[in-house]
This record gives sequence, C-alpha cells and structure tokens, in this order.
Amino acid sequence: MSGLNPGASGELTDPDGRSWVVRKRRLDPRTVRSRMRRRDLPVLLGASGGFELRWVMDDERNALSELVSRNYAFTADSPADGSEYMGYEFEDETGRRLLYVEEWC
Repeated sequence: MSGLNPGASGELTDPDGRSWVVRKRRLDPRTVRSRMRRRDLPVLLGASGGFELRWVMDDERNALSELVSRNYAFTADSPADGSEYMGYEFEDETGRRLLYVEEWC
C-alpha cells in the first residue's frame, strides 16, 4: 500500500487479513448512516487517518453514526469533536461489501 491510507489508496486489508478494493468513494452522509444501520454489512473504522483499523461492533454503531452525522467531512465549517469522518464502500473478491469510515483528526 506504500504508506497511503485506504481512502487514498483504494485498497485495504482488514484486521482479519481479507483484501478489499474501493467501490465508491466519498459516500454522502445519508448513505453512510443508512449503511451503518444494516447489520449484514460490516463496518470498519479507520482511526488516525485510516492507519489504525478496527471493526465496529453492533453496539457501537449508533454512537459512531451520531459522530459521523455531526462531523462529516466537507459538510460543516469545523467538526464538533475535533475529528472528521468520510465513508467509502469497499468490495472483496467474492462481491461482499463493507462500509469503511475514515476518521481524520
């Protein structure tokens, strides 16, 4: 990946070792919130600009969705909590998709 975060490179390897390729970049905030509600769609958070990847558990989704709503990149003058978020859709070789949410401080 040559030092680029998944949002910039368009590729990621999840914490379980599966490879994914970007399908859609810069999802709009409504799409991110909608996909975060889908329990069949895994959500991966890329903290620290995408360099610290971790799965978002079901019980964390509502809180993350609220943060994303308030602090989505390019939609407000400044983030409320110091971080901004951007959503991406990735796909693996089998066609399975995941929602990737990148956090920038």
